[in-house]
Amino acid sequence: MARRKSSGDGIRLYSAGRSGIRRSVFVLCLRGLALAGAALVLGRIVDLVVDQRPVGLALLALGGLLGAAAALGWAWPLLADDTRSKVESDVRLRIVDSVLDRPSKPYRAGEVTNRATEGAGAVGSLAGTFLPQLIGGVVIPLLICLVVAIIDLLAALILLVTVPAVPLLLRLMEKRFASVTARYWATADQLTARFFDGIQGMKTLKALDASDGYGDRLEEESERLRGETMALLRVNQLALLAVDTLFTLGTVVAASGAAIWRLQQGAISIGEAVALVLLGVALIEPMSQIGRFFYVGAIGRASAKDIKAFLAEPGTSFVPRSAGAGRITVEDVTFSYDGVGPALDGVDLAVEPGEVIGLVGPSGAGKSTLAGLISGLAQPDSGRISVEGRVAVVSQQPFVFHGTLRDNLLLADPEATDDALWRVLDAADLAAIVSDRDHGLDLPVGERGLQLSGGEAQRLTIARMLLAGAPIVILDEPTSNVDIDTEARVRAALDRLTAGKTVIVIAHRRSTLAGVDRIVAMRDGGIVADTDPAGEEGAAILRSMAVPS
Repeated sequence: MARRKSSGDGIRLYSAGRSGIRRSVFVLCLRGLALAGAALVLGRIVDLVVDQRPVGLALLALGGLLGAAAALGWAWPLLADDTRSKVESDVRLRIVDSVLDRPSKPYRAGEVTNRATEGAGAVGSLAGTFLPQLIGGVVIPLLICLVVAIIDLLAALILLVTVPAVPLLLRLMEKRFASVTARYWATADQLTARFFDGIQGMKTLKALDASDGYGDRLEEESERLRGETMALLRVNQLALLAVDTLFTLGTVVAASGAAIWRLQQGAISIGEAVALVLLGVALIEPMSQIGRFFYVGAIGRASAKDIKAFLAEPGTSFVPRSAGAGRITVEDVTFSYDGVGPALDGVDLAVEPGEVIGLVGPSGAGKSTLAGLISGLAQPDSGRISVEGRVAVVSQQPFVFHGTLRDNLLLADPEATDDALWRVLDAADLAAIVSDRDHGLDLPVGERGLQLSGGEAQRLTIARMLLAGAPIVILDEPTSNVDIDTEARVRAALDRLTAGKTVIVIAHRRSTLAGVDRIVAMRDGGIVADTDPAGEEGAAILRSMAVPS
């Protein structure tokens, strides 16, 4: 999938960790001040020793400042990890919510998974580790320069000149690093997506004797990802080299030179000269941390940019207008999949509360597309859809989640009691079957409901929809994949489910349309008939439909 073009600049990814970032910066600044204070006290101790005066209180102060610095140094990683965890979880949830808000988008599962795992983790590390170090790397040197000014203002100005060096050096490298990280994420997304495709299509690959070739492609992409990873590390090492050589060496030389110069001039004492050199070393640490975490920052920024663009993509604007009686209005609706020909073209439809509509037509006529728009799974390219109340969908291929019967039912109403669960199972003609098996409501259903028969899975879906209590129900060929006996039981359960509700039945065979109030026929993305099933036109449509064998 191509990288997104929308910027998403208005999206704040670090909102969940904002207070944590502030606390981390505060702790870093306190630690920097504690170390700076320790350097001043140590310089004072040197002067006291030279003057042969007692140093007991100064040693206690030094021990206290060093102990405080150690405690703050211990606390900072805990704060950073807490911030990282909060931001990572928040970003991951926002990605999942975004995917659920755009169910009709053709996302590859592997790419979304990589974005929600590696990508969210990189953004969390950026917020928890790099951003506090970046802010601290700017603020702490300024605070240390203020402490140096206590000793000697001219020396403080000399050191202040070196402070912008690291940000300028890293900024010069950022453009080069940005292109490397973009390639890295594109390669990682592609590899993850291809790996997921291979896992999901493993049986097909084996049947086609194509597994070896597919494995070779995975190996090639893995090698490409390794190369991009090494490129990331090379640039990071260059950043470290630049910081450690140019800045660290330059700062130490500047601090030492200033200390010697001002000592020779008699502006500072020996102890103050020692403190000045130590403060120069203390100034190096926060700036060096920026270089050490440059890799984390660059990866996190690239991932944040990608995730912001992903979240900025427009989702469905469908929102049920109210929790009313179930009225549906479709006005001049046009829709296409990725702009390739209209799947719906100028569709108008009005369904009154409590009506049962049979939606018929050949495959590709637009029936399921229209149902998807009504249920909010996609939004129209033009036109207007108004839906009063929630919409429940019972499809021909019901999805059953891994877990138990109880887990699947509680998706519709997490607060439902066991009595309520048994009532909907009974209404769906499934209670007796569940009672005869071990575990009852805790019966494992297996991946995609493999522990259930097709009819049982269908009836579980009906029970789930019944528990949801939606006033509008869409039945998308719910009995097409079951035998005649099972169809009769499923139809009876559906009749109980849909009593008094607004119903749209998508049908290809005649028996599915029993009891509908109107038949709406579709062809080539448009409605070609809207008629009474008892009339001549309706009877002709019914005669043309298949009869189940």
